[in-house]
Parts: sequence; structure tokens; C-alpha cells
Amino acid sequence: MEDIIQDLQKQARSILVPTGYFTPQTLLLLSIFSLFIAAALEYTEGPEFAAIRVLTTMSWIFFTVAVWWALSQAKDLTIYGFKVYPWIVGIVLCCFLFRPWRSEDRLRWAVSTWPLISTGVMALPMFISWDLKLKQLKNKAKKMLITTTLVNLLLSSWIVFHFRVQDWVLSYPSLLVRGTSDSAFIYDFVVDREQPSQGVELLDRMTDEIASQLTGQPWYQAERWLYTRQPRLEAIYQDALNALESPDESLFWRLNVAEPRQVDEAYWLDLRADWAGPVARNGEFYLEKSCKIFPVNQPRAVARQDDEPQPMTQIAQVNCGEDSPTEQFVTPPV
Repeated sequence: MEDIIQDLQKQARSILVPTGYFTPQTLLLLSIFSLFIAAALEYTEGPEFAAIRVLTTMSWIFFTVAVWWALSQAKDLTIYGFKVYPWIVGIVLCCFLFRPWRSEDRLRWAVSTWPLISTGVMALPMFISWDLKLKQLKNKAKKMLITTTLVNLLLSSWIVFHFRVQDWVLSYPSLLVRGTSDSAFIYDFVVDREQPSQGVELLDRMTDEIASQLTGQPWYQAERWLYTRQPRLEAIYQDALNALESPDESLFWRLNVAEPRQVDEAYWLDLRADWAGPVARNGEFYLEKSCKIFPVNQPRAVARQDDEPQPMTQIAQVNCGEDSPTEQFVTPPV
């Protein structure tokens, strides 16, 4: 146990105790000292004190240069002969520049620019030495630098595209209805994802509101409602769109309501929601749901003699079924 503690003390001393005046350990100690003074000022003067921001920035600068200097001298930090310290320093620089823990947007910027910043960290020593003298870049180094820059630029583009796809999925969840198995550049890590479109919620809300408005109404009023249905359905449709979890999809939904079908005394009202936006696969889809509106006899509450028959009146009942609408896919002919 004592040997382990002594070994840890030696390692900590080698990291923190400088071997000279101008060494990475000196900059690391300056970083810790600046951060300590900033914390003390924040405790005594409050977080709005201007010197706190200056000291925090200087602490980050000292820490970044110390890590850069120390890792650039480590000869064993290579993978197949490729130096990996620029990537580590790039992480530190991204944390310093963007503060990714503050918001999701800052995190996205940090992750997206990390490959390019790492390229800059790798390229800078090729042009400028530590004593700030310009260096002549060799042809082999030029080719390697151009190749690395192009690869990291492609990597940054893919990271940005990843975040863009996430935004699309959050704003338009119906994009994933048909899955991404046929996509050439998108892979879904969720196995057997069940992603219902918001058209299901849209039609369910509409049918619930139609049933709420018509159930229990006198039958003649329900028939009048069906004959003058267009403005009422439009209002119900807009309210259902506004209540969606992702209201951005409202731009891509189209409501089609056919003429009510009359079967005996009942009417069938067919609602269809067409998706006009992009889909993950070639084709289009829509959802349908039908409501049966029919009259039922109900005794009328009026005074009558014992030998008189009970007067009846007809009221409307609505049955839209218990099942949710399912997507219907239409694939264009090949």
C-alpha cells in the first residue's frame, strides 16, 4: 500500500513540479493558480466581477498551451505512425472556445469543428517553430497536410449532417415511418423501431372532437352538421394540427374528406390525412379513419297519460372504432 502511495506521489510530482522555469509544468501551475484566484474572487466579489472572466480565460490559455507542449514532446502518442496529440489538444481547444457544457448549440459547434481545429493544431508546428520562426514546408508534409485537411473536412461535414438529421427527426417524426433500411447514408441504431406518424394522432384527435360535437345532438342537427361540415371540419383540423407534439409537421399534412356515404339511416364520414412531405423511402403514404354517425331512439321527457305511448326522439351517436388509423403506403410504379 505504501509503495502504491509513493508511486502516485512520484507521478503527481513529475506532472506538477517543473524541471525548469519555462516548462509545461510551469504553465500548468499558472493555470491552476489563475483558476484558484478566480474562484476566490467569485466567492468574495460575486460572479459579475470582471477580473474573474479575465483570470478564467488566462487559466484556459495556460492549460491549453501546457497540454499542447507536453503532448507534442511525448513520442509514444502515435497510432500507426500518426500523431494523436492534435486530436487531444483539439478537444481542449473546443472546450475553451465553445464551453460545450452550457448549451446544446455550443456542444454541436464544439463537436462539429473538432476535426478542423485538430487539423490546425497539427499544421501550426509545420509552419512555425516554438521560438516563433517560420519553417519551410516540405513536399511530403504538404501532401500529408492536404490529405488530412480534406479527410477532417469530410468528417466535420458528416458530423454536421448527423445533427441536421436529428433536427429533422425531432421536427418531422413522420420521416421515420418507413424506416431507413434502404438509405445509402443513414443508419438507425435502434433495432425494430416502431415510429408511428403524427397522422395517427391527428386523425384520432379529429374523430374524438367530431364524436364530442355530434354525440347526443338531435338527429336533424347532426344531419345539418354533415351537410355544412366543411368549415367545422377545417376548424377541427387546425386545432388538431396545433396540438401535435411536433407542430412543424403541420405544413406537410393535407386533409381530404369525401362526401359522406349514407347506408340506410346512418352516415359514414371518411377522413384521410395525406403526407405531402419527404419520406425515408421512395413513395408516399396516407392514413384513413371512418366514423359511423347514426340515429338512436330516446324517450322524450314530456308529460303524458298512463295509456299514452311514450313519445320518442332521435339523437345522434358516433362510432369511430377503437383502432387507431394505420399508414397506407403507395409505391410509384417502376
